[in-house]
Amino acid sequence: MSAVCFDTSVLATWVLQEPQWQVVDKLLARADVEPVMPGPVLTELVELVRRKGNASSGHEVRDTLLSFGARIEHPLDDDLLRAAALLEAAKTHPGPGGETLSLGDALVLAVTERLGVRVVTRDAYWHLLAADGCTTAQVVTF
Repeated sequence: MSAVCFDTSVLATWVLQEPQWQVVDKLLARADVEPVMPGPVLTELVELVRRKGNASSGHEVRDTLLSFGARIEHPLDDDLLRAAALLEAAKTHPGPGGETLSLGDALVLAVTERLGVRVVTRDAYWHLLAADGCTTAQVVTF
């Protein structure tokens, strides 16, 4: 079984059943995939889906993901320091539209780097950061 980190954008697509949610559903249901939610993803996800009209409580959102075998991976002290470095790198390597990283994004990438696994996101900027050598995270954009 391979661990795969999920970004907030991907899980929100699934929870809200937005276009392409079935792709995420199939990935979450694969027996060879262990879904990993870096800690900040849970916070962002609950806030985002509730803001977009989902009435589920935070506990219900979390428990639904855990029922699919997902685990929450909290940032370690070294992840916090790596996130700071990623924030600095993003400021010196902005995307074509001026994109940079949020604190949550940097923490997700830092946790993903530590685990040495892939991260699935809808944020194309992360792929640019990886291509520029700013992150060692294996970024999969969908």
